[in-house]
Amino acid sequence: MRTRCSPRLAAVIALASLLAGCGAGGDAGNPSAQPWQLRLVTSSSTEPCSAPPLTSADPGAACDTAGTTTYQLGASLGGVRPDAVTREGSGQTVVVRFGTADSATLGDLTTAAVGKQLAFLVDGRVISAARVEAPITTGLVAFAVGTADGAEQLVAALVAAAPGATATP
Repeated sequence: MRTRCSPRLAAVIALASLLAGCGAGGDAGNPSAQPWQLRLVTSSSTEPCSAPPLTSADPGAACDTAGTTTYQLGASLGGVRPDAVTREGSGQTVVVRFGTADSATLGDLTTAAVGKQLAFLVDGRVISAARVEAPITTGLVAFAVGTADGAEQLVAALVAAAPGATATP
């Protein structure tokens, strides 16, 4: 599965913030029970990536989910857990909804990151790295995916990494 960072993705994320997870806490020993990390991108290169999943809070390198881009990332800014993951529109948009506390965290983190490239990491891999155009204060984040099949794969991966989150086709 390949998700692409693009101006379109940044616009979709900004749109989601203008229009307006995850369930129970998990086992700290289970990487998929960890919150999604948010980190500032310091650089990236399009080349095969073999870095191990970045699960510590320290700065480091991380691959995108396809293993085709290497990101150099700052220390973890914090984490959020989605409540629900939904495919919308033509099926190529994946919308993630966060609960009240995680929405506040997301708002605070994106307010501090306006004008910067912010990466979302799930299980130590970058699922998105877009420039933050406006704070995301609605608790909704939309990911534009190239194909409906890619969106379906993204939903499955996001729900698998978020125990307690619900998925709506």
